[in-house]
Amino acid sequence: MAGLRPLTMDEDDLHQPNDKLLKATFSNPVNARAFFQHHLPAQLAPLFLWDSLQLLPSSFIDPQFESSESDLLFSVRFQEAEVLLYILFEHQSTEDPRIALRVLAYVVRVWQRFAEEHPSPAKLPPVFPLVLVQGRRPWKTSNKLEDILEMPPQFAKLLAPWQPTLKVHIMELVRTPYESLGGTPEGILTLRALKAEPVSDLLTDWIWDETLLPQISGDGLERLLRYILNSDVDASAFLSRTRRIQTQPLNAKTMTLADRLVQMGREEGRSEGLSQGISQGISQGISQGISQGISQGISQGISQGLSQGETVAMRKAVIRALEAKFQTVPPGLVEAVERLDDIARLGELVTQAVRAQTLEDFAQNL
Repeated sequence: MAGLRPLTMDEDDLHQPNDKLLKATFSNPVNARAFFQHHLPAQLAPLFLWDSLQLLPSSFIDPQFESSESDLLFSVRFQEAEVLLYILFEHQSTEDPRIALRVLAYVVRVWQRFAEEHPSPAKLPPVFPLVLVQGRRPWKTSNKLEDILEMPPQFAKLLAPWQPTLKVHIMELVRTPYESLGGTPEGILTLRALKAEPVSDLLTDWIWDETLLPQISGDGLERLLRYILNSDVDASAFLSRTRRIQTQPLNAKTMTLADRLVQMGREEGRSEGLSQGISQGISQGISQGISQGISQGISQGISQGLSQGETVAMRKAVIRALEAKFQTVPPGLVEAVERLDDIARLGELVTQAVRAQTLEDFAQNL
């Protein structure tokens, strides 16, 4: 796009695991081009000049949705004109019945930025909005703005010409079979992982597809394994799955990388527990008003830090399991879980969180 510079992505700028995987994968023009060619409407995709595809600066999302959304904006040539392709990635646990309204606001922001950089009489480029939805359950939401407008039937035909219209291309990963996800090998595995994570399918053969894994880059493989490990899969099961890979030299490469990532995760957990132990020891000593108490508190914090790191990780696993099952968890229940120190008991609670029919059922077992 004239006047807009192409964007290069720095993964260190991304703080959400979903964002890291999605943006690092599809900021690559090769991956993005193959994704669009496969997943845009069949009558539209062949018309674009895909060699002209460029990633443009974003984001346009509302601050309150920064933890549950991310977006990417591309420009591509269409004969002599230019079209903007806007991807909104939704990874919040509940659907938004007014997603078309939110997307309209983002599209308007895209146009506003273009208008600032291209004064009148330059015309605005068309925008194609695609919403990529990650979730456990299918949405019932309409993809048309007109469906969330309520107009008196007797006036609907008269008022319609003055109302904005927008149709959003909603791609729900939960409705899309694994085998239907297309693109480059790295793009396909990224989409499969995003689909699998909410339903705990990250250790299945769809993700560990040995026809695709050898074709992705070393960085792509590390991102994929890091995403899987960050999704609260059992570390032992994760390592076991890596050892089942048959393809050489992928087998050795993956096992080495997986072992390193698991070790890093353990060290981070230990470090967090160690820090908390020392901090609690200092606080305890200060409250006693005795320097010896401070010293003893620090010593105890260091000795307890390693096991405490594992305890912290297990508490997080229980809370995340509850969030995955019930979307929201009352603060009081979170506090009750965070008071528990028995690692074996916390492990049992992860299973109970998945099996519980209601939060009340789970709370009774605490």
